[in-house]
Amino acid sequence: MAATDTLPNAPLPELLKRVGFQRRRRGFGSATQLLWNRVESNASLLALCRIREDLTPEDEAILGQCQEKLDAARWCLDKPLGRWSFSFWELIHEVDGLLLLVMPASMLVPRALEIQQQFERRVSDGRAQLWLGADRVSGPLPRCVRRLAHVDEPGSGPAAPPPFDAGQDRYCRSVLRGALDSVNQQVDKTFWQLSINVSLQVFSTLLLLAVFVVSIVILSPALIDGWPRDLVPRGLLLVALAGASGAIVSNMLSKERFVVATGATSRFFAYHLLVKPVLGAFAALMLLFLEQSRMLLSVDTQAASTSGDTSSAILHIVVSDNPAVFFTLMALAVVAGWSADKLLSSIMDKVLGRLLGQSEKVLPPSKPVGTPAPPPKGAVPP
Repeated sequence: MAATDTLPNAPLPELLKRVGFQRRRRGFGSATQLLWNRVESNASLLALCRIREDLTPEDEAILGQCQEKLDAARWCLDKPLGRWSFSFWELIHEVDGLLLLVMPASMLVPRALEIQQQFERRVSDGRAQLWLGADRVSGPLPRCVRRLAHVDEPGSGPAAPPPFDAGQDRYCRSVLRGALDSVNQQVDKTFWQLSINVSLQVFSTLLLLAVFVVSIVILSPALIDGWPRDLVPRGLLLVALAGASGAIVSNMLSKERFVVATGATSRFFAYHLLVKPVLGAFAALMLLFLEQSRMLLSVDTQAASTSGDTSSAILHIVVSDNPAVFFTLMALAVVAGWSADKLLSSIMDKVLGRLLGQSEKVLPPSKPVGTPAPPPKGAVPP
């Protein structure tokens, strides 16, 4: 038989087939890969719990439920479309709580310390005093953690606490499961709020884009009479693109701490790549409208500033010539897109205050009720 210098292709390990290296090859898969690792970590812990020799029928039923929920979690990750993230984390949280009831005591101690640390850090409402106690050491959670870790009770001396029976062990495990459930509820609540807020912003962006299109189609013929014909579609689009570019550059330079543990990274991409650029474009257009109205801002050349009336503008910028006016407006548009959220709120307040101030100047002063009208000239008083 002829010798060969190539080795046969070894089959992939079973773990690599399950964690999704062969299944997830599309974009934005890094967060999903972390979720696969979380599932397989629980699966490894489940396999270690199965080798216990003192398993009861109740423990066997719990292990069977954990296996079913892990299979359902894998199906959620395999599902290409649909809102699976909430169902996935609900299953994972249930598996984490059930594993606390069956894992070996040696593995339970570090998990108990981690649960207490997470509870003290994340839960800050009325449940904290219920679980931790008024002094944060006398509640059921700290006492159970100390018993499991074989730490002396406060003031009990150097002697170790006596070993507790199966009923006390089950009680401590149930307390840990309840505390972990409170922590998971707090995390899920924050995730739900974040998801809803970002989803509303994305839908608002789509609605705002539709308003832009309708406004250009309907209002362009009316604006052509006052402006040059090529300024309405092209000039407004250029200012909007400048504002959007300012928002995109802001995304590139800012480093925010995203919550990637939940896997909802697509909403962050939608917000920072869709919502913020459109908001920046709107802020740039708003700045252009204010400059044209001379209400808060005006950009003029030196010749125009000497002959025109710009006293109504709060901020008056004087440049050398018309090209300088154009580039100044583009620079202002980029700055408006950079900080669109802060700029729009302050601009709206100033515009409303300016409009109300001008309306008070135009309206005549009101007369008091019951004041008689002055007699006409030449009339003889009674």
